[in-house]
Amino acid sequence: MSPRLTRPERSQRNRALVLAAARRAFLARGYHGASLEQIADEAGFSKGVVYSQFENKADLFLALLEQRIEERAADNARFVEALVADGGCGVDRGLRALAEHVTRRERADAEWGLLVIEFRVHAARDPELNRRYAGLHERTLAGVARVVATIYEQAGDPPPLSPADLARLLLTVSSGARLEHATNAEVLPVALLAELVAAAPSSLETASAIGRRKRRRVA
Repeated sequence: MSPRLTRPERSQRNRALVLAAARRAFLARGYHGASLEQIADEAGFSKGVVYSQFENKADLFLALLEQRIEERAADNARFVEALVADGGCGVDRGLRALAEHVTRRERADAEWGLLVIEFRVHAARDPELNRRYAGLHERTLAGVARVVATIYEQAGDPPPLSPADLARLLLTVSSGARLEHATNAEVLPVALLAELVAAAPSSLETASAIGRRKRRRVA
């Protein structure tokens, strides 16, 4: 006979079941198309059980997103471990490897990427919700920035831009690629995206230097 769960254990189990059901419902119907009633039915609970765990649908989605960020952080940590174990591979190759890693991961889970974009647009119209989303997004950026910093440290080169800016560049390209792939899965192949990301830092550094020289001449 299985031991009876304590109340905290039962609450934790219910939360995990609701999150799993929410992920399925959101991926199947989109953020706006999925309702808390559908999520409760998917989990096998009443809507009251869902409300005992989450305040509303946005709160539920953000919890799901936080879970996803933790999974991505673990994935990035494994990438860094492999990179360090390999003794580094130079900045260009390292950035290409990172771009390929991120892009392949996004393409393998394309529906999730589109779901996040849908929620981001929704949150952008709600200042408080946007603030909460931005806090989670900064954690994503920080995780990618740590990988970028490791690539430059392994190569012994200073980054032309801050690792945070380079991480934002990589994620910006990745987000745009999601939308393009939603229209045509064959556009912007992984190899091309990797080349663009790897080439961008030096290009931006050159543009910045040109801008500084022009400002000095005007002054």
